[in-house]
This record gives sequence, C-alpha cells and structure tokens, in this order.
Amino acid sequence: MTEPRPPEAFLPLSPLSTAVLLALAGGELHGYGIIKEIEDQSAGRMVPGAGSLYAALQRMVDDGLLREAESPSEPDVDRRRRYYGLTDLGREALDAELRRLHRLLSLAAERRPAAALRAAAPREDTP
Repeated sequence: MTEPRPPEAFLPLSPLSTAVLLALAGGELHGYGIIKEIEDQSAGRMVPGAGSLYAALQRMVDDGLLREAESPSEPDVDRRRRYYGLTDLGREALDAELRRLHRLLSLAAERRPAAALRAAAPREDTP
C-alpha cells in the first residue's frame, strides 16, 4: 500500500478543485448541487461545465480528497444521483490552500498596499 500524501502535496489546487472543496465544506452534494453552489459562491463568475466537473470529481475521489456519499434517505431524493463529501484529507487540503492564498494576498498587500486595497474593495456592481 502506498503512503498517503500530505495535504500540501496537492497545492496549489486548481480554481475548480478549490471551488469544489469549498462547496462541499458545507455538506454533501450531488454534481448539479455542486455546480449551483459554486455558481452561488462566485456570484455567477464561475459555472463549471458538467464534463469538467465530473472529471475533477473523479480525480479528487481517486486522490482521496473526496468520497462518494450515501444518498439522503428523504422520499423526494433521486437515488440515481451520486453524492460527494469531503474526506479528512480533502478538508486538510482545502485548509492548506486557503492558508496559501491568504499568505499570497498578505504579500500582495505589503508590496502594493494601495492597489491591493482597491482590488479587495467590493465593487458597487457586486451583489
């Protein structure tokens, strides 16, 4: 059996992988639910296609970041849908990626404070 990879071995995560892990940090979802959660979290700026999403989901399952989850037992749930959830490694990789991004933004703010502040300020057309 191979030794498990540490969370930092997955860094930097792709934007799609980061978005998927962040979407699933709130709980298990099926593919379409993940797409909608990413769309909501990005205010419509990121809407992954089904092909890209399912390829990423399979890769992340293979890497041990995600697991296939049981469908909820509610009567109106379509049992054909595959649900996904974070593994401990997936949660740790997300935490490591968010720390990496935070350090990067902090460095940007130190080196270009005025530009960084303007870029971080919410625009009026942003919901």
